[in-house]
Amino acid sequence: MTNTPYHVRIAPAAQRQILALSSKNQKTIIKLIEALAINPRPPGVNKIDGMTGLYSEDINHQRLIYKVEEQEVLLLLIK
Repeated sequence: MTNTPYHVRIAPAAQRQILALSSKNQKTIIKLIEALAINPRPPGVNKIDGMTGLYSEDINHQRLIYKVEEQEVLLLLIK
């Protein structure tokens, strides 16, 4: 496993949502999660107003909602 600046944790609900996706969409989400471990605030990511550290990113009709705290990214939801 590579050493990345951020540790990514996946909430149980988000994990269930990932498993419910097609294998193609799962691979896309996994690549995005790996990228978030390097840079959780990439260009194009949306900060959720009124919520400290909450971000959303849309990819292939899927929205990832995650929280960044110190050196950790917590993936909360995929819808």
